Amino acid sequence: MGAGIADVAARGGYAVELVEPDPGARERALARVTENVTVRASIPERSDAVLAIEAVPERMDFKQPVFAQLDRALGADAILATNTSSLSVRELAEATGRPQRVVGLHFFNPPTAMKLVEIVETDRTSDDAFERARAFVERIGKTGVTCADTPGFIVNRVARPFYLQSMRALEAGVAGIEELDALARCAGFRMGPFELMDLIGLDVNLATSESVYERLEAERLAPRPMQRDLVARGRLGRKTGTGFYVYENGRHAKLDLALDASPAGKQLEEAVCIIGFSALADDLARALEAHCDRLQRIENDEFLDTLDSDATLVIDAGDGFSDRSEIVAQLDRRCDASTMIFVDAYATDLAGLAPRLRHPQRVLGFGVLGDLDAQRAIEVVDADATGDDALALAQECFEIVGKAVVLVEDRPGLYLGRVVGSIVNEAMIAVAQDVAEPDAIDLAMTLGVNYPRGPIAWGREIGGKRITRILKRLAQTDGQEFAPHRSLWVLDADSESDASEEEERGSMNSF
Repeated sequence: MGAGIADVAARGGYAVELVEPDPGARERALARVTENVTVRASIPERSDAVLAIEAVPERMDFKQPVFAQLDRALGADAILATNTSSLSVRELAEATGRPQRVVGLHFFNPPTAMKLVEIVETDRTSDDAFERARAFVERIGKTGVTCADTPGFIVNRVARPFYLQSMRALEAGVAGIEELDALARCAGFRMGPFELMDLIGLDVNLATSESVYERLEAERLAPRPMQRDLVARGRLGRKTGTGFYVYENGRHAKLDLALDASPAGKQLEEAVCIIGFSALADDLARALEAHCDRLQRIENDEFLDTLDSDATLVIDAGDGFSDRSEIVAQLDRRCDASTMIFVDAYATDLAGLAPRLRHPQRVLGFGVLGDLDAQRAIEVVDADATGDDALALAQECFEIVGKAVVLVEDRPGLYLGRVVGSIVNEAMIAVAQDVAEPDAIDLAMTLGVNYPRGPIAWGREIGGKRITRILKRLAQTDGQEFAPHRSLWVLDADSESDASEEEERGSMNSF
């Protein structure tokens, strides 16, 4: 990391001194950096540097002595910066006599490729030091986002649910590691959570989670026992050959769910009725109309009596955030025993519904979180009561419109609802706690960890009421620490005009 930052600074036109006490590491650094970098074995007693960036291991007892040395060596006007990813910048600054000149400059690995730098200001950082730090970030061609000195800053905090909720889903038996990773990739993440933890190093990922948890003391961010166990057994991921996966020649088993989009000419031999007035209902109708000769649309529950008597498949998408148990029970009484009924499993309590049905084997839950086009795989609930015929029809129906199917157990939020909903929730909590502005959070998450879209923009797409419904159900089983934040309603506010956007920001920042 240190060599990468030095190389980026040198390419930005700065003369750089890189301090590395380890001889082997010095040799490796010399092979990586440009000719504008001088590599030294120790911090000099005096230096004319205008900016010093420490990138030593993520331990306060390592970093503070380095800061004290830099404080003695550099001129009074120089800026001291830390590349810490989760420690308190203010606490690090206490090792110096110039806390007003201390900032956080958190680069992402590898610095030569990653565009993001989190610029962290404490309550003691001077305006001059902050502006000079921001100018440095711009000069080296990086994108800086401003954030407060809070645990994990933006990225390492908002990203915690991606790992922690994925492990909780695994513990709850939602699906296996390969299936969960595949679902994440199909939702737009570059890598699944388990393969990404293996790549980062389970020890490194765990240390970051522990640091954030210890400082925030929020149970929703508590590290999971399974990761502690793997680290204790030396299964650290790709670098040790085993972690969540077993590696051979640096590779691991991978579930490929790739399908050809909308197979040309293939038809669904069913009379389909889609019920609902949500965006999901619109998406499903649009996707199926090219592959279905008989498609009925009912956009209001008051018109259920117009349901075609020969319908063989009814898909209930509802409004996206209301439990549809009562409507599905009506459909179960109304429809022929052979008619299959698919219901939005993110909103409806399938386990509570099943005892009310005459024919529970023909009712199947499915999960499409947001935009159907953006989700390449659909979660299909393999509930105890659901029959094989319903599962087979779901696979046929969704594959016809180019979507892979992953069978999951009936748990609140399934997988993607649990994970993405919790990421959006954490982002909204961060805004409410003045960690950063909404636009900065979205930019940081897309540039820093390559999320397919910023979590707040993603939340607007999914809908605040839908996420609230998912997280309320999750909290009923996993605990109130996973409940939705009160500001999620803002995601549904009208943002068509500039005035409305300003009003929303004001509302978000008022919490």
